[in-house]
Amino acid sequence: MNLLTLFLVFAKTALLTFGGGYAMVPLFQNEIVFRHAYLSAADFANLVALAQVTPGPIGFNAATYVGMVREGFAGAIVASLGVAVPTFVIALAAAIGLRRMRGTEWMTQLMRGLRPCVVGIIAAAVVFFADTSVFTAPFANLLAGRDFGICWQGAVIFAAVIVVHRLWKGLNPLWSLALSALLGWSLFI
Repeated sequence: MNLLTLFLVFAKTALLTFGGGYAMVPLFQNEIVFRHAYLSAADFANLVALAQVTPGPIGFNAATYVGMVREGFAGAIVASLGVAVPTFVIALAAAIGLRRMRGTEWMTQLMRGLRPCVVGIIAAAVVFFADTSVFTAPFANLLAGRDFGICWQGAVIFAAVIVVHRLWKGLNPLWSLALSALLGWSLFI
């Protein structure tokens, strides 16, 4: 793999994603795990978890990490630019274009059409995280009638975070992360 390929992998993901970092997760998984085999599925799950708790956007953190692992410091810079440059150009063009087209029927319909797409992409990220934390085998195994199970520790942590957020609306997500880490430490030792 060379630096140009690394740049193009992350630039393509940035260009094809609408909806933020979580929307990038399924595309990153496809490119990083399945297509190019830069990381294993377990390493990718750990990468996404780490990218969430470190400062900065998930996509940028993930690109920097993969670039560093694959090609060293130069790879980290190139992969980070791969995510950042297309995003910057699109954001700049969108800001200019949206200012001119704000309130038009065409733009309203476009945004209405993009919402379900973003929800679907984020749902794919949810399935990815469930596959790597709550279930003991990929969710697709359940649908195919193959071996499938639930990791009771992951299910307990998931349920606890849901209950806490239902009881205390507006709770800072950092408390959820702290609760999850504490439960993970206590349930998996």
